[in-house]
Amino acid sequence: MKEIGTTITAVTVYPDRARLTRQGTVALQPGSYSLVITELPLTLDPASARVAARGTARARLLGLDVRREFYVETPDARVRELEEQVERLQDEVQALEGRAALLQEDRAAIRGLLGATEQYARGLALGKTTAAEQMKLLDGLGERARQVDAALLALAAEQREAGRRLKKAQAELEQLRSARGRERYAAVVEVEVSQPGDLTVELTYVVSRAGWTPLYDVRLLEGEKAVLEIGYLAQVTQQTGEAWKDVALTLSTARPALAEKVPELDPWFIDIVPPPPAPSRMAKMAVAAAPQGLGAGADMGFAVRAPEPEAVMEEAAVVMAAVASSGTAVTYVVPGTVTIPPDGAPHKVTVARLELPPQIDHVAAPKLVEATYRRAQVANDSPYTFLPGPANLFAGDEFIGSTALELTAPGGKLEFYLGADDRVKVKRELKRREVDKKLIGDRRTLRYGYEIELENLLPVEASVNLQDQIPVSRHESIKVRLEFVEPRPDQTSELGLLDWKLALAPGKKQMVRFDFTVEHPRDVEVRGLP
Repeated sequence: MKEIGTTITAVTVYPDRARLTRQGTVALQPGSYSLVITELPLTLDPASARVAARGTARARLLGLDVRREFYVETPDARVRELEEQVERLQDEVQALEGRAALLQEDRAAIRGLLGATEQYARGLALGKTTAAEQMKLLDGLGERARQVDAALLALAAEQREAGRRLKKAQAELEQLRSARGRERYAAVVEVEVSQPGDLTVELTYVVSRAGWTPLYDVRLLEGEKAVLEIGYLAQVTQQTGEAWKDVALTLSTARPALAEKVPELDPWFIDIVPPPPAPSRMAKMAVAAAPQGLGAGADMGFAVRAPEPEAVMEEAAVVMAAVASSGTAVTYVVPGTVTIPPDGAPHKVTVARLELPPQIDHVAAPKLVEATYRRAQVANDSPYTFLPGPANLFAGDEFIGSTALELTAPGGKLEFYLGADDRVKVKRELKRREVDKKLIGDRRTLRYGYEIELENLLPVEASVNLQDQIPVSRHESIKVRLEFVEPRPDQTSELGLLDWKLALAPGKKQMVRFDFTVEHPRDVEVRGLP
């Protein structure tokens, strides 16, 4: 067998996996060879491995085999280094604990000697020692006790520092645990060479524990013409067990996992809910015994220098990914090369930055909140497909909130709400609530009237989509009728929704009024009315 060194040159990242391309070149003479590519990660799917070759050597590919290999030591250099570091730090922590235990024993012995007052008194009484000698002994023991306490204090600081270094090394090692210790895959490529020369072998394979998710920055820029700037970012993560260093990166919207099997429906069963069992005698007694009430400047002769011209500040250009389509999937080819370590942390790359002309209007539902909200609607005229993901919303440089972006293909429409706009005011009032004293056919009629006032304080015309409603009866004996509405709504629905599209001139007000009646039997209490 002949080992061939390879490097990762290209990576295509899917939302839930990645396809890697490794390349390596070897000089070969005529004959048959088994070329071995070692230290492939255990996240590799052996069934996905494919091989190709080209070069000045004339050769035939005879086969490819992917097998597990076992090592005496971890083959990944960084993992091996961290394992050794963790072992050294564990030994250091253990040694410090041993020193601390000895010092604790010394302190206990000293305190025992200091507390032996009865023995000292007996020595004095028998004349075996003098008071001066005992004082000298006690002073020496006290000094030794202070030294032990200082040593224990310094040792505790050493233990804390060693513990921190150990935890850091263990955490970093845990991030690289996908290397899986002393196991790896190896690919064996069988080739037959008939003409000597260089042969470049290209191995592609799919790995798990990698993927990308979209992240968006949506910014409304207002001027003579409003522009909606969309920053399209990709967060790439991987814990595959190998570093992607200076690779050509491609992002794909394809989801291979969904192509494995078409979902099949199981039978949908319904049944009658059985009545609840009657409470037992013991349960009734427990309820009865439960506690009640629980709730819830001048010229000085210096030479004057002409001011240097100010440097012109230019905004850096954003390099965007090239778009390519293949069937139902879209791929984004990120320009240049990218390095992504196998640490599981998100690494951001720019897919695109787009400027799209939005339609700006206001939406208000004053029954819920007496405020109008700016809404930006924009057609996706770009070649980019927006995958579902979080979006940060900005009005100029001001952050106004977050939202979730839905899947939007080229040609689709995006809609964003950009916060409340105090320059377009709305107020809703109940102006009428009457009970008709006349009973017709033993039925009672309730009359309600609402007024909604809109005011535009903007220097330009404001388009407002006003939404309100009347109640909907859920019982055949209760009748609801819209008696009066001015102006007429642009849309009404069977669920009682009223929708107006209004144009307010600068500094002007608009009044909207609607009345409705609710008719019901006199002996029926209607729930849900104001």
